[in-house]
Amino acid sequence: MPVLLLLTLVAWAQEATVVVPPAAENGSLFLEVTGQYLSFSHRDLDGSMVLGNAEQVFYIPRVKPGIGFGVGFGRRFRSGLWSVSYLVSGHNVTFQGRDGTAISRLVQINSRTFLLKTSVLDIYLHFGLNFPWLQVDDNAADKNGKIFDATYLGLGVNAGAGMLVPLSPRMFFSGSLVYRLTGYLYAKGPGRGIDVTDLFDGRTGPRHRLFLRSPAVALELSLAYIL
Repeated sequence: MPVLLLLTLVAWAQEATVVVPPAAENGSLFLEVTGQYLSFSHRDLDGSMVLGNAEQVFYIPRVKPGIGFGVGFGRRFRSGLWSVSYLVSGHNVTFQGRDGTAISRLVQINSRTFLLKTSVLDIYLHFGLNFPWLQVDDNAADKNGKIFDATYLGLGVNAGAGMLVPLSPRMFFSGSLVYRLTGYLYAKGPGRGIDVTDLFDGRTGPRHRLFLRSPAVALELSLAYIL
């Protein structure tokens, strides 16, 4: 459905040229809403790894693709635009042979730099940073075996490409395919939050790597209004 919507809007833009006022390309503030399809790569989030210390254990999940939404704001210039957005998506997960649910949240700061500008659409490159936190239900346990939710926090970078289609003098649509390279650095569970570098594979296993690697691919479809 998101791809069909994108193709429909591009076809419409090819039939009708929208005149964008100079103010809309000269540092104008805009607000946007975003729909997102997010798919995690199964690197360290493989559904089988167990991390823990003497006080708590985390069952690292395998996260399935999910759909979400977001809101944001930014400024548009002649050469492109930048924006800050907050994105949320729901996911099914599996870990230790059990099914569960998770919520992915992130704050994303990105720029979209125009490579090609035409009368009907603009092609851009997408670069930025993201600050994610992933909450997984019933995904951690204390030393007594009591189950708790787990939260993983991290830092990542974005890269991708997309297109911007003007819909009216003050509205535009953008679609981006974004690759996110994210590392979860910190885990919170039943006890005090701890760095991933302080975790181990199992209660008696070897020390874990510096972070949990979690690449992801996102399709973002946004509708913006210039103030």
